[in-house]
Amino acid sequence: MTAARTAPGRAHEPGAPQPTPNGSPAPLLWVDGRRADPSRAAISAFDRGFTLGDGVFETMRITHGALFRLDRHLARLAAGAAIMGLAVPDDVPDTIAAAANTAFDLGWADAALRLTLSRGAGPRGLAPPVGAEPVAVLTLHAIPPAEPIAARAVRLRVAAGRRNEFAPTAGVKTLSYADNIVALSQARAAGADDALFLDTAGHLTEATASNIFLVSGSMLRTPPRSCGILPGVIRATVLELAAALHLTAREEVLEPRDLADAEEAFLTSAIRGIAPITSANDRSLPNGAPGPVTARLAAALDDLVARECR
Repeated sequence: MTAARTAPGRAHEPGAPQPTPNGSPAPLLWVDGRRADPSRAAISAFDRGFTLGDGVFETMRITHGALFRLDRHLARLAAGAAIMGLAVPDDVPDTIAAAANTAFDLGWADAALRLTLSRGAGPRGLAPPVGAEPVAVLTLHAIPPAEPIAARAVRLRVAAGRRNEFAPTAGVKTLSYADNIVALSQARAAGADDALFLDTAGHLTEATASNIFLVSGSMLRTPPRSCGILPGVIRATVLELAAALHLTAREEVLEPRDLADAEEAFLTSAIRGIAPITSANDRSLPNGAPGPVTARLAAALDDLVARECR
């Protein structure tokens, strides 16, 4: 399902965005369904998304004015919001459609859309306030076309911290990303591009903003949700594509040695699509980045996105 290119009226929308100093278009913003000026927009200093990370979000890629598998992103948002006890405003789909239309009208062939849903302002303390009004913030950025797959290659390093698969928000895309930020910073300080989390039992889980797949022959393996991973939309799509490419795909518990023994490995995310892993903890993957299976899957994903976002 993709976002429609016909949106409700735009009576409250500012004019076209001005370029940023580096020449790229300035990002656009909607707050609670209304277009806002990013330089002047504000939320309450007591907003719980800001003070406590009390909220959820989704990041989606727009291609030629359409969102790839929008229905799945909205379903994941709704599931996470339900666990958090948040109500998703009824006008969220209309705001997303308006943003997609705007990207199309401005000629942005590729754009990143982020929807942030906060519980809203509340009194001091942790307890969720009764009657709080959720705040929905949507940002839209023009982004470059997807790089060739070889240019997306990443070096991984296993993070020192662990992903807690028993946490009540395990697998929920909450606003609390401090662990991910610290792990990414430490990985980059060590010369890697991204960090890979283990769960409390030492099993592979996910990178800081991506799911992981291992390849051995015609076998794809990816950690199951029981390890505390975020169920990625592109992850699910790759599992579907595997059958069409005559690959066997399994969700199973994986050990660090499985990564060390893999012929190929790659990450998946909504913005990057498929990103091949060139090395993990300084060990290079034997089939290169991308390996042949990774390259086939990336081509199949690009074709699928092009068809569904035509």
